[in-house]
Amino acid sequence: METLNILLVEDNEADILITQEILNPGRILETLNTVSTAEEALLYLHQATPFRQVVKPDLIILDINLPKSSGFAVLFEVKTNPELSDIPVIILTSSTNESNRNYALKNGADDYMEKPLEIELLRGFLKNRLIKVKSA
Repeated sequence: METLNILLVEDNEADILITQEILNPGRILETLNTVSTAEEALLYLHQATPFRQVVKPDLIILDINLPKSSGFAVLFEVKTNPELSDIPVIILTSSTNESNRNYALKNGADDYMEKPLEIELLRGFLKNRLIKVKSA
């Protein structure tokens, strides 16, 4: 099976480890790059220092609740920037606030999942996304 290049934007170490465990049975994942703030995510996506050599991700898994700036800032930049707008974004958050869900989906998020993760739901989404990314 082909693999995805995923950018995980998450500040909670436990959630990073859980996500890595879910994604890394060797079936889905080629690379999982992790940043912990919206600012780092934007530097990464624009291949700015210290991320000059990174590859554009096939998929972004994005937490909303990040230090300093919300994950919504990253979602906005991805979906309004023509160079980034084709990257699918999954919001993965502990927020159960329905207005956050509505805002994320209205502003271009491809999916909105609440923690704790539904493992098979996430794997199914990623496998479906992998087929679309690699056939494009």
